[in-house]
Amino acid sequence: MGIKQKVAVGLVILSSYMSYAYADDTTAIQPFSASKAIDLTHVLHEDMVVWPGGVPFKKIPLATHEKDGYLLHRFSMGENTGTHVDAPAHYIQGNLTMENLPIDQLILPMVVIDAREQVKSNPDYELSVQDINNWEAKYGKVPANALVVLNTGWHEKFDDPKAYQNMDDKQVMHFPGYSPQAARLLVKRDVSGIGIDSFSLDYGPSTTFETHLVMLKANKFQVENMANLNALPAVGSTAVIGVLPVKGGSQAQARIFALLP
Repeated sequence: MGIKQKVAVGLVILSSYMSYAYADDTTAIQPFSASKAIDLTHVLHEDMVVWPGGVPFKKIPLATHEKDGYLLHRFSMGENTGTHVDAPAHYIQGNLTMENLPIDQLILPMVVIDAREQVKSNPDYELSVQDINNWEAKYGKVPANALVVLNTGWHEKFDDPKAYQNMDDKQVMHFPGYSPQAARLLVKRDVSGIGIDSFSLDYGPSTTFETHLVMLKANKFQVENMANLNALPAVGSTAVIGVLPVKGGSQAQARIFALLP
């Protein structure tokens, strides 16, 4: 099967799922279509940046084409290496673990808030309630069950570990995030989760990780280290989050796509 055929089959499967998931007795089933797919995932490799003290990605060959006639690897990494999802159990005992995230929260509408201009002059910028109010004044209320993604431009630094960590001489990192107040508002909006293109939903200098606590206590998931956010519109795209369903996992790597309208 060629690439175009595989893409077509994938969209048919997704279309069937979306129709099943959202149709009811009073609503006609609408066909689902996408004009383009954007990969929001950083490639995993051994030189990629990791959280200080984190477990880096490591790939070990177990079989080679030359010796064995096929290729096989073993790989290892921390749960939070690369583009990954935080399950609510990451901070809150008894909340959802990776394998229990509802499938209808992993294919969902995406809202993108652009904070690149603010971050240019302040790497420690935190998304504010006013930022969300400004966005809603232009695009309408943040919808329930959406994935809200903050585009800070930080994803462009991912291939430069020093710039991505942005650590000062006191070993404090500096990168943008969500303020706890903004997180509380998004919980009130009943979003399914939030995402960002930096290391953490909390800004770099945080030591209390209050934004994590706000979201995860509410059984909302989080996505960190997202890629290619500049290609996304503010509204209208659909996120497809192919996260590893690790039993009892607190975090896991994910292949994430945006389907554009």
